[in-house]
Amino acid sequence: MGGASKKPISTMEKRLKKEAEKQQKAEEKKKGPSKTGKEIISRAVTIDEETKKRVLDEIKKESIITPYALATKSGISISVARKILKELENQNVVKLYSKNRRLEIYIAAS
Repeated sequence: MGGASKKPISTMEKRLKKEAEKQQKAEEKKKGPSKTGKEIISRAVTIDEETKKRVLDEIKKESIITPYALATKSGISISVARKILKELENQNVVKLYSKNRRLEIYIAAS
């Protein structure tokens, strides 16, 4: 009858080698950035004068402007376009015409 045969030594060596590699990878992952401390992320966006001029030119050309339209024409991200439009609204350059949860429509202030 007998039992199951023993595995060859080479198979056991391979298994030990794989386990050692897994442990090294796990240690490398643990050495990454700690999740216990809070990281402060600056969300402030600085806009250079050239971008502002380009945005103002686009606003003058259009009767209405949305963040998406501004982003595609100016080559900036939509989140930056939203922030620019809010900043321009505070400066009374543009006026918020309509807003819902997805879309903000601005018109040039007269």
